[in-house]
Amino acid sequence: MKVKIAKNSGFCFGVKRAIRMAQNAAEQNHEIVTLGPIIHNPQMVEKLAQKGISVVKNLAEIKGRATIIRSHGVKREILQELQKRGIEIINATCPYVSKTQEFATQLDREGYQIIILGDKDHPEVIGLRSYVKSESIIFSDATEIPDRKIKKAGIICQTTRNIQDLQKLVYELIPKTDEMRVINTICNATSVRQQSTIELAKESDLMIVVGGKNSSNTKMLAKISGRIVKTYHIETADEMRSEWIRKAERIGLTAGASTPDWIILDVYNKIIETTGEFDKEVRNVEDIPGFKEEK
Repeated sequence: MKVKIAKNSGFCFGVKRAIRMAQNAAEQNHEIVTLGPIIHNPQMVEKLAQKGISVVKNLAEIKGRATIIRSHGVKREILQELQKRGIEIINATCPYVSKTQEFATQLDREGYQIIILGDKDHPEVIGLRSYVKSESIIFSDATEIPDRKIKKAGIICQTTRNIQDLQKLVYELIPKTDEMRVINTICNATSVRQQSTIELAKESDLMIVVGGKNSSNTKMLAKISGRIVKTYHIETADEMRSEWIRKAERIGLTAGASTPDWIILDVYNKIIETTGEFDKEVRNVEDIPGFKEEK
């Protein structure tokens, strides 16, 4: 039996940056909060809670404490209100998300009807809409496009979406617009994780996708992998079932951009142990066959 990990797996640059900022802030503040979970991984959020970083749901719960802005960003009005109240802000918004917010403002200023490809309930999209003064339109996919003309369409998308979904949206919108401007705001970390997952799925009998069930980019990995081969999406090694892998000769492992190394290692070691080929515990994700350090 062969077990291999997708070469681009686990924490991306934006998540590493957010976690590092949170940990550094916790060392200097006795009371610190994040406005919403800093990333979509319950286990990492719990680990930060043990260091004194608690999660609050709204402004009323902050009560003057230093506040970390989650990697997905928040509404512009919330940032302005925190500044108005004199709250110390540690802005851990992913730079890719911040750039998308800038593009939204720019297109809106130039008179484009803003069209966002994304999940309307995702915190990134909720925040993104606040950077547009006019009414924006959100499509989860190309099937939602109405049968009407749009004079000037400015298209951006949630950073964790799939490039094929963006291409389909653009293709369907072209006949319905007089003018269109498309800015590909899918972050590079998302693209490379999806591509390496596809490549590994094609050579595997089974794929295990590791990451938060509330993580958009992890769910997308499970979706695209599931189109190719039998795929299971789990958060931790405890969810693994030995019957999944008994008949598999080639097992592929991949992980979302918000999945910490220790969870990936737990899953990999459990797979090896279940196969009966366990020699010694692997303690570094770099030692899992197939992994490649992201630059």
